Amino acid sequence: MKTKGKFFTALFMISAALLLSGCSNDKMPSEMQTAFEKYITYWNTGQLDDIDKYVAPGYELYESPGFEPRHGIDFFEKYIANTRVTYPDFKITVNEVLFDKERIAYIWTVTGTNLGTGEIPPTGRTINGKGMSILHFTDGKIKDEWRSNNNLQWLMQLGFTINPPAAESPVPEK
Repeated sequence: MKTKGKFFTALFMISAALLLSGCSNDKMPSEMQTAFEKYITYWNTGQLDDIDKYVAPGYELYESPGFEPRHGIDFFEKYIANTRVTYPDFKITVNEVLFDKERIAYIWTVTGTNLGTGEIPPTGRTINGKGMSILHFTDGKIKDEWRSNNNLQWLMQLGFTINPPAAESPVPEK
């Protein structure tokens, strides 16, 4: 499982590097720019009124560590709502953006205070972590996001710990 996670993270980073190596210094197409800005706004505010204008109906999210797809605008709306309940001050800051005619790759920083009851109990602690994403577009709308970040780091910032597993049988002394 550990090797599989490393493989997918390495594959993601290589894909991002290949994407970015093909990017030009041209201006980002306005419909992509608008959709990207709205996408970040959805996360930062939870206001999803015009989501159908900027996110494709068949939207898919692939996240580390497993990159198993989750589908649909309904899923995306619920995911953002749950995130904003768990972290009411959740904020994505975009640190760097690269693009070509069909994709945007960006590096981001996320901050938020774990105050609400979501997937994990409220701790009152703050997360601050970096990650990277690639958005693919179709007909001017975001059709998917491939996202990689350090989930373990975030959990540790919230106070979770990792304990080594108990040995199945004692190791003989030499």
